[in-house]
This record gives sequence, C-alpha cells and structure tokens, in this order.
Amino acid sequence: MTLETVEGSPAFHLRRLQATYRKRGWTIWHGNSTSQYWAAHTGRMVLISGESPQALAAEIERIQPSNYPTKVPTPRRHAPWRRPPLTRTLR
Repeated sequence: MTLETVEGSPAFHLRRLQATYRKRGWTIWHGNSTSQYWAAHTGRMVLISGESPQALAAEIERIQPSNYPTKVPTPRRHAPWRRPPLTRTLR
C-alpha cells in the first residue's frame, strides 16, 4: 500500500473530516453505496452530502463558517515584576 492510496482512500478523508468538524457538532460518514460523503448536524436539523471531501467541507463552511480570527491580536506587554520596597518599622 503506497502513500497515495492511503491519502486517497475514503477512510483517510473521513477521519480528517470527523476530526475537523466533530467538535462543531457534525456527524460525518461515507456512504459505500452512494460513494458520497454525508454530514448531519442535529442542532441545526441539517443533512448534507458532497461528491468529494472538499465539496462536503465547503458546504459545511457555507452553513457554519469557521470562527477564525481575522487578525492576529497584538501580544500584551507585561511590566516586569518589581519587589515592593522594604519598609522599616520605627519604634
């Protein structure tokens, strides 16, 4: 089995899709009879399919876009820690 057959197999693409979209509430499977990729989101009551993994991912992103930041936040600068001054107690 070569790397090309592993990367092109439905099981490989299925695992990648599941790992990507499971946390967002999607259940994904590959239909052996239809040779299509399927996804269901019960919270949204949606059932979709795609001819390829890329088509299914595009459809999921159309329905539920990723929340990627548009801009990387500027790192905050923290002031260095300073030891409090020693106070002497006068008696």
